[in-house]
Amino acid sequence: MNAYRRFHPVALLAAALALIGSLLAACGGAPATPTAAPAAEAQPTQVAEAPTPEGPQAMPTGVPGPNAVVLNYWDMQWGGTEFMNRLQDNVTEFNKEHPEIFVNFQQLSWGDYQQKLLSAVQAGNPPDISGGDSGIPFYMHAQGETLEIDDLFREWETDGTFDDMVPWAYEKWNYEGKRLGITWQFDGRAIFYRKDLFEQAGIEPPTNWDELMAAAKKLHNPEQGIIGIAVPGKQGSYDTDQFYMTFVFQAGGNLADPQGRPTFDTPEQLKALEFARDLAKCCAAEATPAWTFTEVLQAFQQGKAAMAFGGGWFIGATKRDAPEIYKNMGILPVLEGPGGPEARHMVAFANPWMIYKQTKHPEEAKIFLRWMMRKENLLKLYASDPGGKWPVYRSMLEDPTFADDPLVHEFAQQIVDHGVDYWYPNNNGAVGIGSLGTSIADIIVNPVLSGQREPAEVLRDAQEKLAPLFEKQ
Repeated sequence: MNAYRRFHPVALLAAALALIGSLLAACGGAPATPTAAPAAEAQPTQVAEAPTPEGPQAMPTGVPGPNAVVLNYWDMQWGGTEFMNRLQDNVTEFNKEHPEIFVNFQQLSWGDYQQKLLSAVQAGNPPDISGGDSGIPFYMHAQGETLEIDDLFREWETDGTFDDMVPWAYEKWNYEGKRLGITWQFDGRAIFYRKDLFEQAGIEPPTNWDELMAAAKKLHNPEQGIIGIAVPGKQGSYDTDQFYMTFVFQAGGNLADPQGRPTFDTPEQLKALEFARDLAKCCAAEATPAWTFTEVLQAFQQGKAAMAFGGGWFIGATKRDAPEIYKNMGILPVLEGPGGPEARHMVAFANPWMIYKQTKHPEEAKIFLRWMMRKENLLKLYASDPGGKWPVYRSMLEDPTFADDPLVHEFAQQIVDHGVDYWYPNNNGAVGIGSLGTSIADIIVNPVLSGQREPAEVLRDAQEKLAPLFEKQ
């Protein structure tokens, strides 16, 4: 599953207006009207019920003891039945080990979890803990709803936890001197390739942009039904900006500067956009401006692409659906671009858990979060969705979950060594970055890949149009 989502600017605006309305109501103004019905609080003595359209789906986690503190934990549907059952089992195990605390786990649908969380916050009835997309603690902090967990960070700093953790998994959440959440899994992107086609052409796996372009050109052979590289380019798609942002990072660029100001109209983004355009023009499918990861994966599995940009789930999906292709599937090294060796980055979204400031039981919520972040408990989640969730602890690379399959191990190693996401390293622009929606694909990438506009022109427009999202309120 593509685990990266961002709050759309319209959703954030609606939430902000709703929040203002509730403040006015408290001062005698008109009452706020939620844009969606708040999810009903789970009753701890009831058995979990079937999902309803109005609220999250309660997951069975046992029955609380008579004096147990009850916590509500909401998370979105991160994967298939096996993974969600394993997540439920983890919560059940916690409840058995901690009879003084009972956690109600409720699953939110992928399509509307953002709105349900916003509505619950607006109604003064958020969960105690939640998961969500890779920016959610920033969004909730902007509304005064994120509980700082500085004490947990100090504990993890002193007990050696952070010594084993990938730095971006915890450094990302240091925002305005406050620690807002903690990463429980990474969701990475990379370029996969056909080892057999490379060997037949006498090509070594590329290690930099020039070599990537040369390999794509040599392998691109439409007459024989082979494209050099399959990439996403569709408007309205997060897939498209992930392809582009890989090159932005490798060019030494970012989405914001240390002061939190947007950095679209920069030499680094221009180099990235020109390279993405040239690569797609010479060596990708003509229909690339209409492609998402679905079409990219299909082309690769059908043997129609020598290389493909995609996510970690490409590994498991290809192994299952196209075993003959999988036998010759490799992963390129993280490339060096104009940004030099220090900018050898891959996109890997750091997906967090957070605690809400409105919780009546902050200490118990921290006990649950600490337990969930234990290595043995995270490994159970990772093992239930091979190739779908990637480790936050370096030592996990030697666990069979990531060590048994060489391709999985290589991908996990790349994430540990090179993975960053859009907030890296300038969190001052966190809310603006999270408010972009599909603007990068719509305003910047697709118009260039489709030949409608020039790179310098769209970057100037993006700087002007998107700058208001980054203004501090």
